Amino acid sequence: MKKLTFSFISPERPIVQNQEADFVALPAFEGEMGVLPGHVNSVVILMPGFVRFKNNGEEKEFAIIDGFAEVFKDHIDVFASEASLSEEKQSEEQKQRLERAKKALSSQDADIDIELAEIQLKTQILKMKMKKRKM
Repeated sequence: MKKLTFSFISPERPIVQNQEADFVALPAFEGEMGVLPGHVNSVVILMPGFVRFKNNGEEKEFAIIDGFAEVFKDHIDVFASEASLSEEKQSEEQKQRLERAKKALSSQDADIDIELAEIQLKTQILKMKMKKRKM
C-alpha cells in the first residue's frame, strides 16, 4: 500500500520529520479533512483542533491552534504556530498561562489585548482537552 511522508513543524521545533503515514486528518477551515496517498495538491488553512496521523494502525494526535498544511500526492507538511503532542504533560507554565489568560479576559483594564488573551485561553483549553482525551 502506498504511504504519505508526513512532517509537522512548529516554530519551537520540528515535531515529526519524514514519518510514513497511511492517513492524515487535518482541522481545516471548512471542517476536518482527510488526506490519503495520491491526494490532489493543495494548501490548507488550519483551525484550532487536532491533527491526527495513522501508520500501520498506530495513531498519533497533536493539538494545534492554527497554521497551514501543504498537501502533495506523496507527502504532507504541516506548519503550526503552536502544537502539543498528546503524550506531553501539561507543565506548570501552561497552567499559569491559562490562569493569566482567564484573568486578562475578565479584567476591565483597557490596556489588555483581548484578542491575544482569547487566543491564549483557547490554546490552553485545547491543550487541556488533549490531556483529557488521552486519560
